[in-house]
Amino acid sequence: MGKAAAKEYGPWGRDLTSGSVHRNIWHLAVPMTLEMGVQNIQQVLDTYWLGRLGSAALAAVTIGGTIMWVINSLATGLGIGGMAVVARRIGGRNRAAADRAAWQTILLGIFVSALMALIGLLSARTLLVLLGADVEVLPLGMAYLRVLFLGIGASVLVFVINSLLRGAGDARLAMTAVFIYVGATVFLEPILVFGPGPLPALGVEGAAMALVLGSLAALLFQVYVLLKGKARVGINLRDLVPDLSLMKLIIGIAWPSTAQMLLRSLSRLVILGLVGAFGTFALAAFGVSNRLLLIALIPCFGLGNAAATLVGQNLGAGKPRQAERSAWWVSAYSTGYMLVAAAILVSFAPGLIALFDPTPEVVSIGVQALHIVAPSMLASAVGVVLARSFDGAGNTVPAMAINLTTLWGVEILLSFVLSRFIGVSGVFWGRAIANLANGSLFAFWFSLGRWKHREV
Repeated sequence: MGKAAAKEYGPWGRDLTSGSVHRNIWHLAVPMTLEMGVQNIQQVLDTYWLGRLGSAALAAVTIGGTIMWVINSLATGLGIGGMAVVARRIGGRNRAAADRAAWQTILLGIFVSALMALIGLLSARTLLVLLGADVEVLPLGMAYLRVLFLGIGASVLVFVINSLLRGAGDARLAMTAVFIYVGATVFLEPILVFGPGPLPALGVEGAAMALVLGSLAALLFQVYVLLKGKARVGINLRDLVPDLSLMKLIIGIAWPSTAQMLLRSLSRLVILGLVGAFGTFALAAFGVSNRLLLIALIPCFGLGNAAATLVGQNLGAGKPRQAERSAWWVSAYSTGYMLVAAAILVSFAPGLIALFDPTPEVVSIGVQALHIVAPSMLASAVGVVLARSFDGAGNTVPAMAINLTTLWGVEILLSFVLSRFIGVSGVFWGRAIANLANGSLFAFWFSLGRWKHREV
């Protein structure tokens, strides 16, 4: 091994704080984007199988999935807090401190998942009714949510541990965990939903079971990796005792992201309520179009995760300029990708919607949604990357402020007002304008550079 290689691949693996910014970006971005992108397969097939069950099933899972997004926002924020602390410790070459932070984050994840399961099981019916579930949709939504809440511990811990692995720079291990999750889910879902042969057809309940079992498979892999020392971060018996001071630090970073994700998710519920006022076809169309838009955006989250790791580790190594350059370059790559993805969504909108639900009313509304919202996703591509860059720096308050301003101050307000005048398309215009505001504000705030001085 030459001197350059030895410098780049030392006992800590690849040094993400030196060498070419572009090589470091793609060293992380490829597995992280594949990790997020492979979920497209599961998302597409999930929508396809449920679409075969009819518009009521799609509407039930659209409402149920949005409720789960609200509940899971706590796990999202917690994962961000743990990731930021682990990335700083790894960047500063302190493995023992990184391990302690990892285990304390997992302990918090166990507590949070138990709390979410209790809240979710108690409030599921009320939330479904408030969000417009009629007599046909309500029992389907209850069956779906009951299974997901009972198995929420696995999905929460998979997300949290993958965040820790990304913070440590172990992008390939995080990718492998997602591959296991997707593989198990894709294999099991049609079997559980349709019940071939003597097996019972479980419908939407089977779809939820497939998600839980897929999460359990991925969690078993992650636990093995952490216990056997296969990653640059791990867990051991010395760290089993709760460390309240470290938990407080993690929570201090996590709470703005948690509040942001929770209020973001609640805004989805409000938007869903606005759409639900226009009937089951509108709900089904919203569910399909929203799923397609999310599928298009998923690789940007992968790129954003790469930016978060690079920013956190470079700040930990005392290289703020390298951190900033990395974030801007990832933003450029993300925007280039989204330009292609948005063009595809707009050009093939009717066929894409009909693939999941060919009902004419659903296709008509879904095409409107894609034509209006997809072009604005270029701004979202920048916003996602820079938001994750703030998270990697441990400076989570700016991302919270921007997202809440654009979601509640722009999207919900405009969607409500415009939908009163131009119907359900007003909701889509509200989202498009909010996306443009979001990307612009993130670019401006990140350029100020105050995030470089956040101590973690």
